[in-house]
Order: sequence, then structure tokens, then C-alpha cells
Amino acid sequence: MKKMRLAAAATLVAILATLAPHAPAYADGAASTRNIILGGAAAAAGALILINHNRKVHERYAEDAARQAALAQQRDDAWTAYRSEKTAYEHESTVASALKKEVAYQHQIITQQRKQLAMAKAQPGATFERQSVAQVKSPAGKTQQVAVVSYGWGSF
Repeated sequence: MKKMRLAAAATLVAILATLAPHAPAYADGAASTRNIILGGAAAAAGALILINHNRKVHERYAEDAARQAALAQQRDDAWTAYRSEKTAYEHESTVASALKKEVAYQHQIITQQRKQLAMAKAQPGATFERQSVAQVKSPAGKTQQVAVVSYGWGSF
């Protein structure tokens, strides 16, 4: 947009410069040399103005690109964090579900064992202990007999 305005202004100035009345040109060397020097200086100034303008435009483009890249990085980081938290939540939910099932199973086993124990206590002469003898070697190399007692949970 600015380039178009600048081009339009330059065109307008050029048109007005051609329409302005001019002094008659004399063929002396000093005026010709002066005009050439002034024209070259004006061209150099114009080139410097254009170069400086283009540099500023490119700096703005670079700043905008860096800003967009930073925003994209922040967005990507936010999505990555969200996905990570969602995955962790799903994992914890799965673990909690498995633990609930395990606790329910253990509760069921304990309830069954309590019923069996109550039924066994109701029967006269029922014994709950089972004793057996195991042969164990001591660090000195001697074999000793050790009593092993089981209370209905299996043998060790």
C-alpha cells in the first residue's frame, strides 16, 4: 500500500516538474557539471531512501514472522501439554479401575473365608490349625526340624 502511494507521489512530482516553467538553458560548462552532480546526488539520496525503506519493511516482516512462530510454538506446547495430561489421566483412570476390581475381588474372598470360618466354628470339634514339620539346614550345615503352622491360607 505504501509502495503504491510512494510511486503515485513520485509520478505526480515528475509530472509537475515537467510542467513547471524553466529558465532557458545556456551551454556553459559550470551549469552542466553542476546539474550532473546534483542529479547524481539526488539519485544517490533516492537510492538510500529506497534501501532504508526496504530494510525497515523486511525488519517488520521478520518481526511478524518471529511473532507468528512464537505463537505457533506456544500453541503447539499447549496442545502437547494437554495431550500429555489427557494421556496421564486416562492411564490413572485405568489403574484406578483395575484397583477397584482387585479390591472387590479381595473383598469377595474375605467374605467367603469369613463364611467358611463361621460354618467351621459352628461344627463341634473342628480344628483350624494344621501343623507340619519342615527340614531346614542351618548356616552351620546341621539339619533342624521346624514346625510350620497354617491357618487356612495355604502352606509356606
